[in-house]
Amino acid sequence: MEEGRAVQVGGDPDAPLYRGYSCRRGRLLPQLLNDPSRLLRPMKRLPDGSFAPISSEQALDEVTAAVERLVAEHGPRSIALYCGTQSVQSPPAYGMGRSLLEELGSPMLFSANTIDQPGKHVAAGLHGYWMAPAQAFDRPEVVLWIGINPLMSYKGIPAGVPRDLLREVEERGGYTITVDPRRTETARLSSLHLQPAPGEDVAVVAGLLHVILAEELYDRGFVAENVDGLAALTAAVRPFTPDYVAHRAGIAAEDIVTAARWFGTARRGYAVAGTGGNMSAARGTLLEYLILALDTICGHYLREGEVVAATGPLAPRPTFRAQASPPVPAYGFGETLRATGRRDSLAGLPTADLADEILFEGEGRVRALFNLGGNPVVAFPGQERTVRSMDALDLLVSFDVRMSQTARRSHYVFASTMCLEIPGIQTASSATVGYANGYTGHSASWAQYTPAVVERPPGSDLLEEWEVFFEIAKRLGLQISWVPRSPFRIGPPPQGKQPLPKLDMSSRPTHDEIIELWTQRARVPLETVKGHPHGGIFDPGEPVAVLPKEEGWQGRLCVGNAEMMHALADCRGGDAGQARDGLRLLNRRMIQVNSSYNLDRINRGITNNPLFMNPEDMAILGLADDDEVDVASGAGEVRALVKSDASVMTGTASMAHCFGDAPDTDLDVRVSGTAVSRLNAADFPRDPYTGQPQMANIRITVHPVGPPRHTAAGRTRGN
Repeated sequence: MEEGRAVQVGGDPDAPLYRGYSCRRGRLLPQLLNDPSRLLRPMKRLPDGSFAPISSEQALDEVTAAVERLVAEHGPRSIALYCGTQSVQSPPAYGMGRSLLEELGSPMLFSANTIDQPGKHVAAGLHGYWMAPAQAFDRPEVVLWIGINPLMSYKGIPAGVPRDLLREVEERGGYTITVDPRRTETARLSSLHLQPAPGEDVAVVAGLLHVILAEELYDRGFVAENVDGLAALTAAVRPFTPDYVAHRAGIAAEDIVTAARWFGTARRGYAVAGTGGNMSAARGTLLEYLILALDTICGHYLREGEVVAATGPLAPRPTFRAQASPPVPAYGFGETLRATGRRDSLAGLPTADLADEILFEGEGRVRALFNLGGNPVVAFPGQERTVRSMDALDLLVSFDVRMSQTARRSHYVFASTMCLEIPGIQTASSATVGYANGYTGHSASWAQYTPAVVERPPGSDLLEEWEVFFEIAKRLGLQISWVPRSPFRIGPPPQGKQPLPKLDMSSRPTHDEIIELWTQRARVPLETVKGHPHGGIFDPGEPVAVLPKEEGWQGRLCVGNAEMMHALADCRGGDAGQARDGLRLLNRRMIQVNSSYNLDRINRGITNNPLFMNPEDMAILGLADDDEVDVASGAGEVRALVKSDASVMTGTASMAHCFGDAPDTDLDVRVSGTAVSRLNAADFPRDPYTGQPQMANIRITVHPVGPPRHTAAGRTRGN
């Protein structure tokens, strides 16, 4: 700190879990916090399209009046909420926003989850839930990462120092396996890298299951006691022999066998997928289901008597049992969307349909949208349709720290506080571990509380996102509730429906009061955690052990769901073999770039997202680093800068999402980057269970801008 301003962020060497480690993006917080372009007061769009600052009180009054009018004229369904990834900066925000909509009577809740990895939640519902944690980060002997790059995304590994898990697995004599078309940073450090053609993750996992079942490497005792559907799964994966998968995916058959034997013979481990596998084919639910089946037949769950290493110190003491909660209805229930007929699922309403719900001509269309921590203009598939939908809204309210691509099309923009300006807690909640086996969580019972460390800038008029929802509800005479809530189902159904506690609407609570409400039933008192300013590992006085199965319990997990087995058969009958029709565009992350913000001050001068290509493909097209190219797909065309990257498989290219601008406000690609969302579309192939469209593994053509160079081979490639 210097004169009340944060000037440097680094890792805390006294934090026992992190030991001085910090994320490169996190270290750039001061630049974002102090950026001259940061929003410090609410903005209102004027009739001529320009923006003017207004007070938060005036903005709240005007937004409330607009909501009240729309509900009166068009019903509560006309109001919608979208929750993007930046909402994590204000943990109470989604819960209060959702409560406001529920009190209004609107079911129109959307989130980034259904254009990211929604198959996880629907697959879990079809499979059932183990009522104790998965082994995951608890001393794994084998880890299988599929289309996920933990060293860039910090997912798929426990919170802490990212490379620790790889080192610990190796020290135990175990193995790490990465499945990815690109030789990612994680793949380079793994024991084995399977590099399949894009979109073939389902075939690879089915091949691993084939070997494990054929060689009887699975945990037969666990399966016999707790699992249904083994015969159906065995029959479904029988055609996925190592030779067949090798031919189809372009990887060595012996590597498939090696990976399967490592995974099947390890008694502790986990498998987890990321956006790569979920976005690169319209089969995210099937992929996630097969991954669950893989972990389940190998028995990768804590058993009776095992001590749970990571419990939530700031959550109530959990109860775990060594038993299965059976499958539940996972999709096709709840609200029916007017435009597409798709329905809700355990992952939430399909966000790719939100633009259609706004543009729908008829009763019940969405007319107002609260954009919480998101940037739909560059994040949603089918950018041109998204832009038209944003412009068609009667009311678009964004929460942001800058005038983002979506904020510039909003009617009101609330200037948000940032994490260093508010108190916060971090807790190893057992609920977050249930998001997916090994996707997120801790390896120990970690908790931390930090007060706000900087004051809000002088003269600013900032609100936390949740404060806006509270104040709108108060003005409307609604009594809302707040508890930690998620846009998607995590874990088995609750035992009995608990009423949500209502907030006292007579006065707005402070963030610290919200934290006290959050932690009032904590296993470790909040005051105790506050006494450890560097955070701490709080082992329970009495260890939390997995209890035995209840007497007469009949629940079982299912690895042979009929719909999933039919979907796998359809996959087997689909595009088999390696015939590829030109370049395929894949998604990626860049360690130095926070693509949700894209400010050169925090991206170390990088303002664009290059099209990364293999040097061989660049040579064929006569391209050199930083050349401009036109990239076209079946959905649209964009301009990009090209960059050489030998980690990218020939025949593919990769780009980071959430850059660029709208078609009517395009800037120089070197300044704003490329809008990848213009290259995909909501009418691309869809996952039939979640509605997620294929957003990667898209066929593209690349053409140099300007006179072509001489290619190394003296020819051009028909890509």
